[in-house]
Amino acid sequence: MLKKKNVLLTGATSGIGIETAKLLISEGAKIIGIGSSKKSCANAYKKLEGLKGSITFIECDLSDQDSIHNLTGLINEQFTSLDCLINNAGAIYLKFHKDKIGIEKTFSVNYLGHYLLTRLLLPNLMNAPKSIIVNVTSVAYKNGSLNLDELRSPNITAKDAYTRSKLAQVLFTQTLAKKLNGSTVSVNCLHPGLIGTNLLSKNGLIGSILTAAHKIVGRSAKHGAGKRNV
Repeated sequence: MLKKKNVLLTGATSGIGIETAKLLISEGAKIIGIGSSKKSCANAYKKLEGLKGSITFIECDLSDQDSIHNLTGLINEQFTSLDCLINNAGAIYLKFHKDKIGIEKTFSVNYLGHYLLTRLLLPNLMNAPKSIIVNVTSVAYKNGSLNLDELRSPNITAKDAYTRSKLAQVLFTQTLAKKLNGSTVSVNCLHPGLIGTNLLSKNGLIGSILTAAHKIVGRSAKHGAGKRNV
């Protein structure tokens, strides 16, 4: 179902991202992997170059709007359509850091960067017969609050910055899903903690993408059935 599908994956150079890339490559997808530096992209490529499949790595700083515009310019030149956008990259800064426009960097990377990237790539996603946006978030959003006055404050804690960014992701997912309801683009979010099964695998492109994500970020079905989270 994913054969020859164009998939853009942020945070593709390590952790959940690189494992997701491996799985999608094995399914025949064409991967555009986004990394935060040339070095991380090069290292990830070395880890994947023995696999049969197609992957291209592109550097992009998701806290830098100019970098995001440059990325989408390259995407527009090479891909008229995208079948899937997986907003996976994430960051948490224990000390206060700000981006070029003065916004706290955890919020900038986790939410603002992906918001801008998604908006700029919507035309490409709508050019595909059917496409999907997947935002990788966290159950931590439940502890977040959107006090926008604190986005430039050096007094914000790392925990509050992170939970706020995840809440913003969830709200954006819900809003965009409503806006695109009835279109060819589906919008979903997930958090690490899902149970990895093949339950969704027969639901076309969307099911294939979500099943792949479940297998990477989820626990095994056996573990989930045997224990309860408290």
